[in-house]
Amino acid sequence: MAFIMVTSTFPPYKSEEVGKLFTSNSLPKTADFVKRINIFVIADGITKIYALYEVPNEKLFDGMVSIATRYAGYRAVEGFEYKIENLLTITEALPMVGLG
Repeated sequence: MAFIMVTSTFPPYKSEEVGKLFTSNSLPKTADFVKRINIFVIADGITKIYALYEVPNEKLFDGMVSIATRYAGYRAVEGFEYKIENLLTITEALPMVGLG
């Protein structure tokens, strides 16, 4: 399985607007094969959210497109920013340093 992390940030005064969007049916759904593992929230001057997703390796590209399409729905929220990253497990990363 492949893992995708989305880190998003927005001003605290936009939390209610973001929350309403998140719980509404107005955002595009992610594809059926995209599994959301968890969402973590940190309040540190700004509101920061980490969302972790899992997709089959062979559908990594399609999964990233699906997730990006959903997050593009937040573009109307002033100050909302996000970054989508493909993650490696430690075992997958070991060959990068000659240990696998």
